[in-house]
Amino acid sequence: MVEAMLEVRRASSSQQQLRERTCHNRVRLSMTRTCRILSILLATTAPIPAFAQEVPAGENADHVQTTTDESAMPVEDEYADEADGEDIVVVGQKPRGSVVGDIPAENTLTSRDIRATGATSISELLEAVESQVGSARGRSGGRPVLLLNGQRISGFRDLRDLPPEAIERMEILPEEVALKYGYAADQRVVNIVLRRRFNSTTAELRGKSATDGGYVSGQADGTRLVIRDGQRTSINLHVESNSPLYESERDIVLQPAAPDTDAVDPRPYRTLTGARQDIRLSGTLNRTVLGDISATVNGEVQRETGKSRFGVPTGMLYDNGAEIVRAFAGNPLTRDTATEAIRLGSALNGQRGKWRLSSTANAEYSRSTTRTDRGFDLSTAQTRLDAGDPTFDPYGDLGPLSELDRNRSRSNRTTLSWDATANGPLFALPAGDANATFKVGLGRIDQNSEALRDDERFESDLGRTSGDASASLDLPITKRTASIGRLSANLNAGLTQLSDFGTLTSLGAGVNWSPAPRLNLLASWTREEGAPSLQQLGDPLLESPGVAYFDYTRGETVLLTTITGGNPALDADRRNVFKLSGNWQPFEKTNLRLRAEYVRQTIDRPQGGFPAATEALEAAFPDRFERDADGNLVRVDLRPVNFEKSQRETLRWGFSFSKPLASKPPSQAAIAQLRERFAAQRAARGGTVPSGDAPPPGTTPAAGDPRQPSGQAGSLAGAGPGGRFGGRGGGRFGRGRQGGRLTFSLTHQVNLVDEVTIADGLPKLDYLNGEAIGSTGGRSRHEIQAESGYYNNGLGARLQGNWRSGTTIDSPGGDLRFSPYADVDLRLFANLSENFELVAKHPFFRGTSVRLDIENILNNRPKVRRSDGTTPLSYQPDLLQPVGRTIGITFRKLFIPQRFFQRGGMRGGRAGG
Repeated sequence: MVEAMLEVRRASSSQQQLRERTCHNRVRLSMTRTCRILSILLATTAPIPAFAQEVPAGENADHVQTTTDESAMPVEDEYADEADGEDIVVVGQKPRGSVVGDIPAENTLTSRDIRATGATSISELLEAVESQVGSARGRSGGRPVLLLNGQRISGFRDLRDLPPEAIERMEILPEEVALKYGYAADQRVVNIVLRRRFNSTTAELRGKSATDGGYVSGQADGTRLVIRDGQRTSINLHVESNSPLYESERDIVLQPAAPDTDAVDPRPYRTLTGARQDIRLSGTLNRTVLGDISATVNGEVQRETGKSRFGVPTGMLYDNGAEIVRAFAGNPLTRDTATEAIRLGSALNGQRGKWRLSSTANAEYSRSTTRTDRGFDLSTAQTRLDAGDPTFDPYGDLGPLSELDRNRSRSNRTTLSWDATANGPLFALPAGDANATFKVGLGRIDQNSEALRDDERFESDLGRTSGDASASLDLPITKRTASIGRLSANLNAGLTQLSDFGTLTSLGAGVNWSPAPRLNLLASWTREEGAPSLQQLGDPLLESPGVAYFDYTRGETVLLTTITGGNPALDADRRNVFKLSGNWQPFEKTNLRLRAEYVRQTIDRPQGGFPAATEALEAAFPDRFERDADGNLVRVDLRPVNFEKSQRETLRWGFSFSKPLASKPPSQAAIAQLRERFAAQRAARGGTVPSGDAPPPGTTPAAGDPRQPSGQAGSLAGAGPGGRFGGRGGGRFGRGRQGGRLTFSLTHQVNLVDEVTIADGLPKLDYLNGEAIGSTGGRSRHEIQAESGYYNNGLGARLQGNWRSGTTIDSPGGDLRFSPYADVDLRLFANLSENFELVAKHPFFRGTSVRLDIENILNNRPKVRRSDGTTPLSYQPDLLQPVGRTIGITFRKLFIPQRFFQRGGMRGGRAGG
């Protein structure tokens, strides 16, 4: 018995040694000559090293020995970048940080792909892949569900400001994966997997200006991030501001004024884009507690202010029945806004046996204020006119005037939420375990608002308490080895109790089928009830005078007053969604993925606003439109209402492609210069100068195969395109010049049906054929989004374009034709650290990157024409797209604390911290 056990152990040991040799050879094959140069570069910039692991007290970092023998190489380099060579894959085991379930990712972005986007934050990264993460199932096309390392997070704040260089990979998954984490299946899922170790401090400055003039914006960011041994600490300070853009700075044609109105040009007093300032401080702390529970807390304080102007004050005097309109130049009407917010969040993630447990909590308090000028009080002047004062000229100087009290609105909002989820196997089936997800949640929202409009006070005090519970069950039907492939089904249900709306329910079912390798098909159905938000119910009333608005009934542009705010009479809706989708990678060794999906969505009693003053809407809601005695539209109430029914059908298809690129090695002259500097710095510190042409310790090639020993503090030159250094950990800073990436993605959405029934007995609003959905006209039949990216040898470029087809709006006053519209953005970026010749001559550029952004490079603006070729005043191109083309420059710099080198910048072992 003992001998048998020893024999089994010996066999197991032999297999383990074979696996270790295999992994070691893969790692060894992935190392290139660049590793030796990167080690030299680290040594030459020793005063501010990359990542440094602390050295025990009394140990001299300058004299720590490094080895180059093969035994020093790790069996599995946990910091190896996928860009470095062949990945080490354990067959049958999911990669670290994967999501639960058997639904594969629609696309996976490696660190190479991410570098090719040129993004400098996760927020920008999500914008770069917007076409792939969008969904036709959501109520409002919001942000996708975000996971971190395959786990729930408390909110976007957890990862918004993290540098993309800290990401190992990013997975884009279909909406059905959200069910496995307790979310509704109405948004795609993005899973971001961070590197095991990462350490960076970055400063970023950005400026942007419109090429047509008048508009300037600036942004500054400072971020500190440390990821080490399953722990994460980050802090970010964000400041952003932009200047106002006035109508006088664009080609705006004025609305004709009445003959008896003062000849005052209001364009210098009306902003197309108001001034805005935003400052935000946020921080996140993640630690492992109670043995194996990942605990995260985050906090944020924010203040945002804005100022816009909407013309000159006007007033009316009445002289024996005649109306005299006066305008007062030099005193623009101003609206000031301010919002302050405090946000806190937490998340706990752990595992008990085969069950994954998670709990999140959030608290937020925000306060918003708006103050709007009303103009001057003309009552004194009217009294003098009525009295027949011979010294008073109603067309001349009216004397000192007092300002009317400003219209004011205030809103306070408090939000509290908590939820808990559990996911794991419930029972066994022949094809595998049936996995279930259970979720419970509680929430409370309080919102009170107050508005003072024309000396009349309006108040609103709303509150909502919610409780919800949901369950999702995944049932495997066949195994992967079955002749028809892997087949599974999902059943899900949810119940939500709202204090102001009663009980809301949701039901859903789906089928997931993989009939062949790299091919996945999904079909799902959902029916859910949804209540309007508290903003839709209780936002304070806000009047905006002097708004250019197109009256479709009369076919003319008018200046009127719009009313916005909440509507407490809104009802809940009921939504039915059917989806059929597919994802296919045709070739095993080529990263080309094809995707397609069809979505049909029907909503009973949908909530919506008034996108345009069409004849049909005015007939259905006559109390929302106010006209004067001559039939001119003077006021529109744009607060949301319930329609009877809406229906949408969309078909989205597209593909994504990426290809690795080989990098160019540095010149021999640069290598020699780096060696000389290394030798000089070592000699200045009293160290031993390497003799001859021998490279610094840790870079000695063995059998023509240069390798970086496990203890070597890694490369400096590998900051990603944005310059936010950091690598797979250990101070490798993005792994240096280990290869680039070429990427391309295209998404084409075809809107098949988009119509709304206002009320029973009234005609449908067909947004694809003749009805207006907003300032861009109707719904475009075709929408295309395309992105392409290149990054190699420290240089990158990204081109992104959006195109939509034209639409036509039917109007009794004449049809309007909206031309097709294209918007193209270009981004060029350079990571100067990867220019070895430049860094050798000018060490300052280590850790430095620059970026040039040209948005709307064609300077296109939407074009709208009547049948006679003229453009309505409210649809002037500069009103629809005021800013136009902009050019922005970003400068980013990495800073490393001096203490890291002093504590062992050149010490063996993986640094980072």
